[in-house]
Amino acid sequence: MKNNAMDYLPRMVIFSRVVELGAFSKAARELGLTSSSVSQHISALETILGTTLLHRTTRKLSLTEAGQSFYAHCARIVALADEARQNTESLHNELVGELRIAASSFMASEYLVPALEDFIRDHPRLRINIDVNDHNVDLMDKNVDLALRVGKTAGTDDVYLAPLEAVLCAAPSYLQAHSPIRKPEDLLQRHFLFFTPHGTSVEVTLRDRGGQCMQMRLTPRITANHARSLRRLALQGHGVARLLRSKVQADLDAGRLVLVLPEWSLEGYCAFLTTKHREPVPQKIVTCIEQIRAYFRRRHPGAVEASRPG
Repeated sequence: MKNNAMDYLPRMVIFSRVVELGAFSKAARELGLTSSSVSQHISALETILGTTLLHRTTRKLSLTEAGQSFYAHCARIVALADEARQNTESLHNELVGELRIAASSFMASEYLVPALEDFIRDHPRLRINIDVNDHNVDLMDKNVDLALRVGKTAGTDDVYLAPLEAVLCAAPSYLQAHSPIRKPEDLLQRHFLFFTPHGTSVEVTLRDRGGQCMQMRLTPRITANHARSLRRLALQGHGVARLLRSKVQADLDAGRLVLVLPEWSLEGYCAFLTTKHREPVPQKIVTCIEQIRAYFRRRHPGAVEASRPG
């Protein structure tokens, strides 16, 4: 019958400390055991191996030939175990190894890469992999440590960053080719360009300055999972697009796009970070999160705290 490694691996550690300290009592104190327990472990180890490892006298311990050979292996195994522990602690507590971060194309170029400028420079031992994808990737499947995302709300375990204003806009050529949009109900007769929805229709919430709220379910003519493509489609005059203001502000300023129903505000989004790691979170991820949060505070001063959920 084969012996299970669990029968002898812990005893190899006890044996190596007995040899190195030269006494059962010293090894027992260090390991938090009794001397009789240490003696029993060594005897059990000798039974498993079928040989004597130590010559015992009342004053002295000495290794047998088999004991000398076995101790050499034990010492290597214990050293490897200590090295494995130290490496694991280093990966958890120090900014070393690899950090994989996911973000959409817009968030990566507009926020993530600028936010990481000093972080990358200050931690040269850290390898960083940025996964740019306009779909929300599965963190476990893709082995991603941290994702910068945009959504209507942040989850309870996510790190809220800042509100992001959304607007309805269209090219002047599209608006001129159709009857005016003066009230929310007029939207029902228009073509829409939306970021890929979960289904065939999208619920839109509008609120005017007086607090009146209207919820509408709209069916888009064109959907895409790439925000820059949606912006381009809007510029080409294919319909009304719902986009983040920060993505189209330059177009609005230049008159290439025009706000639709500017007296009504559109339900916005928020930026947040999510991670697959739970407590205790590796230090490299904690530090990266703080770096990104600091960047958002600089980009959105005041708005971050004022709009924080809860």
